[in-house]
Parts: sequence; C-alpha cells; structure tokens
Amino acid sequence: MDGQQSRPEQVGPAPWLALACLVGLFLAYVVLTNFTAELRAALWGERGTVTEADCRTYDNTVANAGTTTSCSGVFTPDDGGSSFDVAVEGDIDSQPVRARLVDGTSGTAYVSPTVWAGVLPVALSLLLTGLPAAVMVKRVRCIHAPRPGEPLHGSDPEPSA
Repeated sequence: MDGQQSRPEQVGPAPWLALACLVGLFLAYVVLTNFTAELRAALWGERGTVTEADCRTYDNTVANAGTTTSCSGVFTPDDGGSSFDVAVEGDIDSQPVRARLVDGTSGTAYVSPTVWAGVLPVALSLLLTGLPAAVMVKRVRCIHAPRPGEPLHGSDPEPSA
C-alpha cells in the first residue's frame, strides 16, 4: 500500500438526500395543487361579473375556532353564458364586481385576482424540490471528482522512462 491510507469509496449520495428530494417533490405537489387557485384564476380563469354578493360571518367560538366569513354571489360570464351561484373570494364592497372563475360552475370566483398571489406558492414549491436536488447533484460531483495526488482513472500510475 506504499504508506498510503486507503479510503472507502462512496457509491452515491446519502439516502437522506434522496429522501429529501422525494419529500420536496411531494410538498411541491401539495403546494401547487392546493394554494394556487387565485393564480390559476388570474392566468386562465373565466372572466365575468359577480352580482348579489353577500357575506355571512359564522361564530365558531364553541368549537374554539373563532369566527369565519364566507361570501357568495351570482357569477355571469362575459361570454354570455347563464348565471349561477358561486363562492366569492376578495373585496366585494362595490358591486357589481369583476371576477374570474376557476373550475367551472362549482368553483370560486376571485375578485381582482393577481398573478403575484401565486408567486409565493410557486417559489416555495421550487425551493422545496430544487434545493435538495441541487445538494444531491453537488454531492455526487464531489464524490466522483478526482482528489489531489490521486491518479486519474485509466491513467498509468507510474510513467515509464
């Protein structure tokens, strides 16, 4: 062994990095499917007007949940379709209000949805998947990179004269 210490060769990234990538992908999926309805409304929602909007406040203090407010109204699509009742999210103080509907007649009409409302969930999901993946790629590169003083793979360790 010529006085050199042998070191065990690592085969791949640590299992916790692979697990972190899988957890990140799952959390990104959850974030993107559950928290970006307003972003979907801003980008692809059906335009229309909400009239007869009304909000109700429910007292949930018996269940230690405080109070909740839910709003509903009648959505009329701009393309001339029939009106229908929908849940409404946003400021409905001055009526009628312009809104965008997500997911058809069973969806929610968002009053003045903004693309920025979806930036945080999208950025969070990218961070949850990208950070563990970047760490894993860096670790794999470090494992397979030649170390100083080591011969390159496939080269002759003792050159002949």
